[in-house]
Amino acid sequence: MENWINYLSVVVLLVGLFWLQLSDSRKSIVIAYSVVVLMVFSINIQFWTFGFALSKLITAIMAIVVMSLAPDTSQQVEFRSNRTGRVFRGLGLAFCLLLVIFTLNKTTAYLSLSVDQTLPALAILFCGFLMLGVSREPFKIIVGLLTILVGFEILYGAIEQSLLVNGLLAAVFLLIAVVGSYLILPPETEDEQ
Repeated sequence: MENWINYLSVVVLLVGLFWLQLSDSRKSIVIAYSVVVLMVFSINIQFWTFGFALSKLITAIMAIVVMSLAPDTSQQVEFRSNRTGRVFRGLGLAFCLLLVIFTLNKTTAYLSLSVDQTLPALAILFCGFLMLGVSREPFKIIVGLLTILVGFEILYGAIEQSLLVNGLLAAVFLLIAVVGSYLILPPETEDEQ
């Protein structure tokens, strides 16, 4: 790593990813996602311009706020995972992170990026794919999609720093959050509208 502060950022990021993966309540997921996005901002600020990194942070925070404003459906149907599910998700993320760490040198050479950008991006991507693959709750699935986009934006933002393309990515990010917040509405709320 190029900067010593990135060690701390990556450790907090990994803790946030495990927290995001193991969380069951909506409030805990929102807090964990916010921690992940803040750590991504602290890493991106070193490689991107301040305005570019800040726009990505604001977009991600706006998306999770839009998602969290939708009514909570857990009052009607309770999908709380058991201990075995948490162990499976935690071990799955641990194995994914080991894969990222063991292939980090070849991946950074292939992508022509620094370790400071590749390690967080791939860890976030794998966490998002794992959330998308093992979750049954619509809220967690949409947050998994948003997590994948955060990881993708780190990789793509390092390659393409066009304002128009990144503005379109931000629009897609917010569109997924708006559509996701609509899809997680309880059926009674949809009928009343």
